[in-house]
Amino acid sequence: MKLSLVSYLDPESSREIRAIQTELSGITGSKASLNSWEPHVTVGDAIEVSKEELADVKERIKELCKSTSSFQLRLQGIESLDNWMGGAGETPYVIYLNVQLNNELDMIVKEVADKIKDYDKWYVMPKPYLPHCTLAFRDLTEQGYVKGLEYLQETDPRVTAHIDHIALVEKLADVDRELIRFNFIK
Repeated sequence: MKLSLVSYLDPESSREIRAIQTELSGITGSKASLNSWEPHVTVGDAIEVSKEELADVKERIKELCKSTSSFQLRLQGIESLDNWMGGAGETPYVIYLNVQLNNELDMIVKEVADKIKDYDKWYVMPKPYLPHCTLAFRDLTEQGYVKGLEYLQETDPRVTAHIDHIALVEKLADVDRELIRFNFIK
């Protein structure tokens, strides 16, 4: 079972990001960000576990969340890559909204890394950690990439998101599906 560890954006922030993704999709033709999963910030390397190991992973993340408080994240600044080494069949083009790393997010990423260090990784986050919220990827062509960046030069999206959980997300063939969410309790 392949699992990603993410924090989805709160409903209002998610709507704001979806509006940007939808507009960008119309300009670029890229639909993967709209079809794959909801707007989120990745908080850990993606792991591969057996069904028997899943209970332990859940317990580790649940324990982490018991001592974690919710916090705010600022998303601001358009960034891009034209050399992304994504999965099979993905283009090298990515457009994303920068997430400003704060102490709370940095601590969660470090604690998640400690909790999952014993498991095989199927995706390792870039080091140093580069928090972001993807706007277009996977099926983004070179022409769409150029058009999308031209459009976004005229905008300055700024979103403040409330982060209050960690979700385990199962990677399936065409979509990523939330398996379980652990709310921050502290």
